[in-house]
Amino acid sequence: MTRRSTPVALLDACTAGVGALRRAGLGGGALATVAVTVAGTGALVAGFLWPPAVPEPAAGAPQVAAAGPTSAGHPGAISQQMGSAAAPPSSAAPSRSASSAPVKTAAPVPLTARFARGADGGLAGYSATITVANPGAAAASGWTVTLTLPRNSLSVTDVSGATVTRDGAVWTFIPTADTAKVGPAASVTVSFRVSGAALLDATPTACRIDANPCQGVG
Repeated sequence: MTRRSTPVALLDACTAGVGALRRAGLGGGALATVAVTVAGTGALVAGFLWPPAVPEPAAGAPQVAAAGPTSAGHPGAISQQMGSAAAPPSSAAPSRSASSAPVKTAAPVPLTARFARGADGGLAGYSATITVANPGAAAASGWTVTLTLPRNSLSVTDVSGATVTRDGAVWTFIPTADTAKVGPAASVTVSFRVSGAALLDATPTACRIDANPCQGVG
């Protein structure tokens, strides 16, 4: 049902009343005109005094929220909106520089040594060699070989590739500048002669390189 405003309702009521007077023969034309004029003037005055009625929304119609004040006059609202916006996640993973990776170096591998007796043995002694080998992947520098003979009467002579010192029956070989450095998968050889009464057993009883046993002895 359409809801009329108060001025329109008054005008309709005055007009209906004048029409009723005419039909009843209670008023002439002049009276009807004056009544209509008064009713129209009252309607105009009522229009200024009463605002027009707002139509009620139909049932089930969507409600439209009233627009609030803009944020132009409220800088704090703009700052709050900007502050609440989440920063986009960074997809770039931290890169690791190749120079920061630890450089792996080959671990040193113990040197090995092998004693070998020559074939030209005799009553006065025999020739022999000590071969120092490097089984590792990196060069090694410096080594010490100790050789123990069975008797103090035996001696080591004619040494090549090392210098030798004596402590009783123990002989210590120190490399020269040419044999001190042993490359990877390489070897150096020290040659010498065991002098003395070789008729009896003159084979070394012990041999060690850097505190590790030698091969060919024992």
